[in-house]
Amino acid sequence: MKNIFRYRMVLLAGCCLWGSCKKMDEPYKQFLVKGGKTYVGRAVAAIAHSGRNRVKISWLRGSDPAVTKARIFWDNYTDSVEVEIPSGGDTVSAIIGDLPEKPYTFEVVTYDDMGHSSVPVELLTRAYGDSYQAGLLSRPVNQNTLFPGGTHVFLEWGASNISGGAYATDIVYTDTLGREQTVRIPAGTDTSSMDIKPGTLFRHRTVYLPDSLSIDTFYTDLEQNTDYQLYKQDWRVIDSSTAHPGADNIASHIIDGNPGTRWHTWVDHSQYPHFVTVDMQRQEKINRFEVFRMTGDERACNSFQLLVSRDNVSWTDLGVFSFNRLTDDGQFYEIPSQPEARYFKFVGLSGPMTYMVMGEIGVYGF
Repeated sequence: MKNIFRYRMVLLAGCCLWGSCKKMDEPYKQFLVKGGKTYVGRAVAAIAHSGRNRVKISWLRGSDPAVTKARIFWDNYTDSVEVEIPSGGDTVSAIIGDLPEKPYTFEVVTYDDMGHSSVPVELLTRAYGDSYQAGLLSRPVNQNTLFPGGTHVFLEWGASNISGGAYATDIVYTDTLGREQTVRIPAGTDTSSMDIKPGTLFRHRTVYLPDSLSIDTFYTDLEQNTDYQLYKQDWRVIDSSTAHPGADNIASHIIDGNPGTRWHTWVDHSQYPHFVTVDMQRQEKINRFEVFRMTGDERACNSFQLLVSRDNVSWTDLGVFSFNRLTDDGQFYEIPSQPEARYFKFVGLSGPMTYMVMGEIGVYGF
């Protein structure tokens, strides 16, 4: 009976010892495999960040206290870099530079001081460079209007290349106090405005992130605007040759901001030349004119003359110009002399009919 009792006591003690050892090994069970091979804790929540001819690899410090270093491999393990694991902190990171522009697969392997390694963690990313930079598209300015007084500018923007990574536009200008300012607007913003120093221009560039994890920002070159479309809502037509009867044909339609309306001279009661005189209400420095036919109407002129005046008495002839009456696109006419004037006169000189139909005239300057 005593022997049976002793046997049971030994068996109970063995079970207790086995259970204690099992609990002690619990924190290390994830690093043990059958056959005796030991793996250390691998990189946790690892992320690969793209960049300009470089990448950043980061991961959480992890719970395995034995991990002291890591090695990051790429190009099928033909290249690598060693990373020391700090004793403190929550995050480990490394930046790998001087990388040719291409996609990459990285393998992150951690080690302890005994040389035991972790299961590799695979990460995919790419390095961007000159090829990506060369393909960046600058966001266009569809319209920039200078308001009376010469200090307030209103901008209408074209589409951003969002699919290519465009996320913002920088505008660089001089404010009314003479200070240089840089304003960043999101890619989804269609309009913006600013108060500028009179007689100054602005520059703009498009800002790109190749992807949401990129550590580097790319920029298009700064573009200088050359002038502004002059605000025309208070302009007045003060004289014209003729207009065909009816409200749809009046001369003031040529400055109403809509090429779909028309100035139609009088059929059977007019012939070339046809003219209209516009008072811009203030003296402006003129860089160029933009002329439209009435949308879809081929009865515009083939040639015209432009004149400007400060006082509506003495006129300066800016020249004779050809006009393509077969397109709806606005046609620009540069004025190299950049005259300062309050009034301008448009004179249609020739066309397919004796009468003339025109759509719109705009003036650019600053």
